[in-house]
Amino acid sequence: MNDTFYQKGGPIFFYDGGEAGLSDGKALGVLGGITQLHASVGLARRYHGIAILWEHRFYGESLPFEIDNMTGKALEGYEAYKYLTNEQALEDTVYFATHFQPPGHTEDLTAKSTPWIWIGGSYAGRRAAMIRQRNPDVFIASWASSAPVQSILYSTAYFNAVQEVMPRNCSADVHTAVSYADRVLAHGSEADATVVKRAIFLSGMANPASNYANTTAPDGLLYWQLGHVLAYPFFASSVTVQSFGYTQALGAFCDRLEMWNPSNFTFDMDSPSSVLVNNTDDLQPTISGVAFTYSEEVAFYAYLHASIQKGISDHAFSPGSRRSALDQWSWPWQLCSEVGQFEISNASYPTNIISSFINASSSEADCHARFSYAPPKPDIGSLSKYGGWQMKPSNVMFTNGAMDPWRSLGVQATTDINPEAPNRPSTTQVPKCNEPPLKYHVFGQVYDNAVHCQDLSKPLSVPANGTTPFDLGMALFEKALDAWLPCFQPAPA
Repeated sequence: MNDTFYQKGGPIFFYDGGEAGLSDGKALGVLGGITQLHASVGLARRYHGIAILWEHRFYGESLPFEIDNMTGKALEGYEAYKYLTNEQALEDTVYFATHFQPPGHTEDLTAKSTPWIWIGGSYAGRRAAMIRQRNPDVFIASWASSAPVQSILYSTAYFNAVQEVMPRNCSADVHTAVSYADRVLAHGSEADATVVKRAIFLSGMANPASNYANTTAPDGLLYWQLGHVLAYPFFASSVTVQSFGYTQALGAFCDRLEMWNPSNFTFDMDSPSSVLVNNTDDLQPTISGVAFTYSEEVAFYAYLHASIQKGISDHAFSPGSRRSALDQWSWPWQLCSEVGQFEISNASYPTNIISSFINASSSEADCHARFSYAPPKPDIGSLSKYGGWQMKPSNVMFTNGAMDPWRSLGVQATTDINPEAPNRPSTTQVPKCNEPPLKYHVFGQVYDNAVHCQDLSKPLSVPANGTTPFDLGMALFEKALDAWLPCFQPAPA
């Protein structure tokens, strides 16, 4: 909590940390304003309020059960995880907001007497939108950034947005390389399939950021797991287009793929992983790409090399896991039990970049490999009841980065990245308090060239010039709060 700027009567800015534990360092980074300015603190300063950082149940230290100290998994299994639901987690926030009375404050700071405003991005942004429909009497307003609100079991649209930002030679070579591997594994001779399987296995072993680095033999991987190894640059990397944009996430990867030199390259059952790891990467890229210039097989090995090198670079950039051992179970449980939204291959798409082995069946297999007690399919109805693409909550600002793949499931999705999107128009005209926008409009904005949740914070070193996603988001939300806060009426004593 940061109450540095608080003056009596000021609002509470509730920043939802989403699907991750919040360490002391994270809390200091969000609330301390030392290197970055976060929206919650900026708004608390502007409106003389209090900024709160919220840790979701069953993440970090917010757990009421014992865990396996080695794996982080709940010892009670289903009896523990059955309480990790969307409704239970939303009710936690309602209880907190209606009972909040921190030390050092004598005035009533509960939602009965003080306006509470929810700020969240991604899953937390989805929650920000839902809470205004579920408990509008508790949270007077919300800022929902990069919120994938559409309930769906499986989505192929996520990778459409990734593909759109890639150079055509690179995306074409990725498509060819993955298609080659899929075809050989599914329909090739046993000898050819064994070589391809071993190459993928060695690429996973050589990648320090791979989830399969401890697998002992190629036969230890099922085809859908081989698909996950193949999809590393887009699926499991810690440096994604979603969060960092094309240049940082895939720029060097595409360069290595297109500059891979096949001279003197051979791979067989006796080849060490070093032949995949090392290459001079000194060919001049062509507009047509590696597969067109050489062959599908050459593109496949160039792709494995580029993928390994991306993993090495990712690991150097972020050597630790993005999630704690506990969190690595909690979020998959939510996905498998309620959320869904599994990112799968669109194998029929002519430029698909994800292995066809990553599909609905593999998603279900992955869930049941993790949780034998998981339902056959996620119960997405528990979230779809809030409206998905069609939702029209009042006093909510929706924002998205145009480059963010998760925009494909947001209310500001467009058919260029998701053919099923409703193409709802956005407006920056502030709706009347407690009324949804007129017609089919969405109140908010989409930022050009921006990525996932980019508007919720910015480095202090970046000047306030009014053009960054953060500056634009803050300006519009302040305009909205100036119209909505006067509507707040304390509950009768």
